[in-house]
Amino acid sequence: MTLRKKQIIIISCIAVSVLTVILCVFFLMRRSSSSDSENPVYVNSVAAITGMDTGVASRFSGVVEPQQTIKIQKATDRTVQEIYVKAGDTVKKGDELFSYDTEETQLKLSEAQLELERLSGDITSLNNQIKYLENEKAQAPSSEAFSYTTQILTAQNDVKRAEYNKKSKEMEIEQIKKNLENATVTSEIDGIIKSVNDGTSTEVIYGMESDNAFITILSSNAYRIKGKINEQNMAMLSVGQPVIIHSRTDENATWQGSVSEIDMDNPVSSSNMYASSDTSSQSSSYYFYVELAEGTGSDLMLGQHVFMEPDMGQNDRKEGLWLSSAYLVTEGNDAYVWVSDDKDKLEKRKVSTGEYDADLDEYEITDGLTAEDYIAFPDASYEEGMPCTKNADVFMYDTPSGEAGEVLSDENVMGEEALPEEEGTGDDGMAPEDAASQEVVE
Repeated sequence: MTLRKKQIIIISCIAVSVLTVILCVFFLMRRSSSSDSENPVYVNSVAAITGMDTGVASRFSGVVEPQQTIKIQKATDRTVQEIYVKAGDTVKKGDELFSYDTEETQLKLSEAQLELERLSGDITSLNNQIKYLENEKAQAPSSEAFSYTTQILTAQNDVKRAEYNKKSKEMEIEQIKKNLENATVTSEIDGIIKSVNDGTSTEVIYGMESDNAFITILSSNAYRIKGKINEQNMAMLSVGQPVIIHSRTDENATWQGSVSEIDMDNPVSSSNMYASSDTSSQSSSYYFYVELAEGTGSDLMLGQHVFMEPDMGQNDRKEGLWLSSAYLVTEGNDAYVWVSDDKDKLEKRKVSTGEYDADLDEYEITDGLTAEDYIAFPDASYEEGMPCTKNADVFMYDTPSGEAGEVLSDENVMGEEALPEEEGTGDDGMAPEDAASQEVVE
């Protein structure tokens, strides 16, 4: 073999070896890159982790209503003579509401008393007849005894029937006398007349719908808040849970309360106005009630619209940004967090810490991190530059678009004692968001 051929073979082997190495490195890099993209680092909002962003997305609309509602029905067999109140009037316990016409009732009493006297006379006559028949039977021959016995038994049955009718008539007279004594109906509570239905028109107050009661009185002694919750965000509230009530006009005006009842027995059917008409797009809502804490709510007004949100301690939150020590990576005297940068790549960022809360195991972050950042829980396998995926910050409730979790309309179901229509309130009962709140989950 010539020297030139040997050189060609050696050069070819070297070229093949270099190409093999390049291809191996290339495939290893692709594999590594593919692995990283398939297994991104999941990061969460600092605001969500620290509880700083409760927002108003979890607020429910509500209306102030009385703790007690009295509904007065008029007797169907009596005529109302005069009504002394109208919708919106304030009444005290014992105040006159309306009166019945007593002339007709007095006539009924007279007729009933005459009927009672007649029944008493019939009973006396029948008893005298029985005595006579018994005397005749004793003197009559045995062949006529059966006939007298039959007449006596018939008269005795007539006495029993008359005595029963007499007792019924006595009860009727007692009721008529009570009606005369109670010809004027008075209020059982201190309150406000919500509605008066005189048969020709119905007066109402506060934009509330009327009911079928003759007069409805709203108690003025104590208030409660009425809201509406959807079956898809039911987990957000429970009986006994503390809530914060916010004024719609003054964000600094708040009241404390707790959920006293969720009315699961009377669902309010609703459907998504943007979805199809099949049953899968329909859902039920339920009214819930918030009882005000003792000593609060005296400045609330009946019919006032408010916002409510679960009390998660947001009003007692410490100032500044406080982060659990579990998210910190310490190296000597320095502290770091794994942060998603503006290109959604993992970055090991140095932060400055301040005070330490031993009870909650939290550090105050004074520099290097904001509530808008997204961070990952530390892991030994992390390296800078790894791709990041942000977890959705679901503060309202995680549902498909068009269901609970998305404020869709300002329509509410109105009905007896129903929650009055709220601007921007959806069928789920959620309050509309403002600029201070987060985006609605789509």
